[in-house]
Amino acid sequence: MGQNKDDAKTLGRRSVLGGIGGLGALALLVACGDDEATGTTGTDGGTTGTDGGTTGTDGGGGTIDANGFAVGSGAYLADKTYENPFTTPVAACTLYVAATEGPCHSNTYNRKDISDGLVGLPTRFDIRVIDASCNPVAGAVVEIWYASPAGTYSKAAETLNDASGYGGSLGDLNVAFCTGNNAEALAAKWLRGFQTTGADGRAQFDGIFPGWYKGRTPHVHFIVSVNGKKFISQFVFDDTLTTTIYTQHGSYKAYGDKDTTTTTDSVVGRGGLTAEMATVDAKQQADGALLVWHSVAVS
Repeated sequence: MGQNKDDAKTLGRRSVLGGIGGLGALALLVACGDDEATGTTGTDGGTTGTDGGTTGTDGGGGTIDANGFAVGSGAYLADKTYENPFTTPVAACTLYVAATEGPCHSNTYNRKDISDGLVGLPTRFDIRVIDASCNPVAGAVVEIWYASPAGTYSKAAETLNDASGYGGSLGDLNVAFCTGNNAEALAAKWLRGFQTTGADGRAQFDGIFPGWYKGRTPHVHFIVSVNGKKFISQFVFDDTLTTTIYTQHGSYKAYGDKDTTTTTDSVVGRGGLTAEMATVDAKQQADGALLVWHSVAVS
C-alpha cells in the first residue's frame, strides 16, 4: 500500500500508541448491553471503488461514495432524524466493569456536533443512560472522545488529562502519544464533546466513525456523570463492520484495516468487560450515514 509523508507520520504514531493501549487501572462501572436493539450491524455489500473522501475538513455538505457510504463531517447529519433504536423494552440490565479512561482525555465541549469539520463516515452516536431498573435517567452528562481516521486524538488543551492522574510530568508525553505531534491534531479539538440526557435518558452526538491505532480495537471512550458519580468505560464495534469501513471508505482505507479485533484487544476482556458487553449496535442509514447506539445503566 502506498504511503505519503503524512501517512508515515501517522503510522509511526500508531505504533507508539500501541504501547499504552492498556495503560491505567480498571474502575467499576454499571452499564447495560443493548439486547433491545432492532437494527442490523454492518454496512452494505457494495463493490470496492474509489471516491473523493479523504481525511480533512469540509463545510458539511457531504457526498455518497461508490459503496454507498456517506462522506462528510458531523454537519452532514444536521437536522436529520433517524429511527429510535430503543423502542424494544429491555429484558434485564447487566452490571459490568469499566475500562480505563486512558491518557488522551482532555478538555471537552458542550456540543452535539463534535467533528469540527473533520471528514469521514458521518456517524450519529445515540447513547441512553438508564438506572438499574432500566428506567431512563434524565440530567446525566455524557462525554465521549475518540481517535480520528488517521488514528490521532486532538489535543484540545495545553496538558492532556490533568484531572485523571496522567497530568503533571506526564503531560508532554501524553501530547506526543495522543497527537503524534501532528500539527493538525495539536491545534484541533475534534471528536470530543458532552451532552446532557433528556427525559428519555438519551444523549446524541454527530461525528464521524473512529479510526484505529496499533494494539487497540477501534473504540470510543465515555464518561457518564450523574448524582455526583462518574462512570468511565469504552465501547467497541463489530469486527466485520470496522473491516468493511476501513477497507472501503475513502477516509480510512489509506490506513488499512485494524491490527486488533475485539477478541484480541488489550482492554476488552479484562476485569469482566466482555466484547459482547462493550460492542455497540450499528445500522447504516438510507443516506449512507451510520447510526450507532448503546445503553449505559448507572446506579
